[in-house]
Amino acid sequence: MWKPADSLEWQRSAVCANPQNKNKIDWFFSSNFQEKYAAKNLCFTCPVRKDCLQWSLEHRQIWGVWGGKDEVELRRTLSVSYLGDEVRRRRYPNCPYCTARPGKLEVSVEKLSATGRWTTAKVVTCTECGFCWRSRTSANAVEAYKIERAEKLEKQEKAKAKIKKPRKSKTSL
Repeated sequence: MWKPADSLEWQRSAVCANPQNKNKIDWFFSSNFQEKYAAKNLCFTCPVRKDCLQWSLEHRQIWGVWGGKDEVELRRTLSVSYLGDEVRRRRYPNCPYCTARPGKLEVSVEKLSATGRWTTAKVVTCTECGFCWRSRTSANAVEAYKIERAEKLEKQEKAKAKIKKPRKSKTSL
């Protein structure tokens, strides 16, 4: 079940917030591959990795390392460009937490208590690990995947049915 990631209490328990890791903070926004890799590895030891990842997706943090994912992985999950614009990619998003394939992602709609432009939110939930995040762009990509997959399966079924029909042979006398 989705719960909003608006609270930042989880940050106090983050490994990167420990005083001994203060010198590693810049790694999370580094362009150096080795530093970024070290930052991602630090995330995988963190007890609040899931909260960090959920918060970054819901607040569209498309730069840096969050919850063990770098900006490329975050943008792919959100189906956005480096500018934050929604894009259709050849590869659909996997679960950012357990890397389950897009077929294992489900979309639901939740009512928002806030008033304003949006009264509902689209929530993507992984059926494998239960990780969920609120994102219209991710939900749109998952829905596009499901439509494309259904069309592909329908086309395959039609092709199979066509093959199974016995051909009438013309016999010459």
